[in-house]
Amino acid sequence: MDSLIICFDENRIQSYVTLLRNAGVTDIAVSSGEGIREKILEHQYDIIVSVLPSEREFGLDTVAFISGRTSSEQVVFVPSKVYDEVCSKAVGLPVSILPKNIPASIALNTVRRAISVKESLDRAKNENDDLRRRAEDDKLIYRAKCVLIEYLKMSENEAHRYLQKRAMDRHSPVTQIAQDVLKTYEYRKTE
Repeated sequence: MDSLIICFDENRIQSYVTLLRNAGVTDIAVSSGEGIREKILEHQYDIIVSVLPSEREFGLDTVAFISGRTSSEQVVFVPSKVYDEVCSKAVGLPVSILPKNIPASIALNTVRRAISVKESLDRAKNENDDLRRRAEDDKLIYRAKCVLIEYLKMSENEAHRYLQKRAMDRHSPVTQIAQDVLKTYEYRKTE
């Protein structure tokens, strides 16, 4: 799990590194906030812990930028005196906001929860990508069957068996055979 800590106070960085290590994170990068937007666009982090010293120096605009441009989970620590104000301004942002003086056990639990959410979202995205690929493959195979039915006057079962047999004979995926069929008969559609 790749993580980034954005913290202006060098004296407090180690406590946030310890927090992430206790949550099971091993790859931890640290930034003082300089050029942070470019850094975030160059590298995809799984979790980002931001420590806001004040609303003016490093505020919710950067947190919103991170939310809008990455799939990183964010945990944001803010000064206790502005906690309520920051929470009201952050409505709609997918971040966990905590006051800096929160007990360590609650901070640790929040970071672990953010990690769990990130892992769940990544699994769901991978499943979605797999389903999308399968749907595209099915459409390609269906189009190839239609071409075989139209040009070679095969039944649907014959077209299906034809694609499967060719794939087995050539040790190729059925999608490759379907693409070959479409390429072979593509020129006839333009005539």
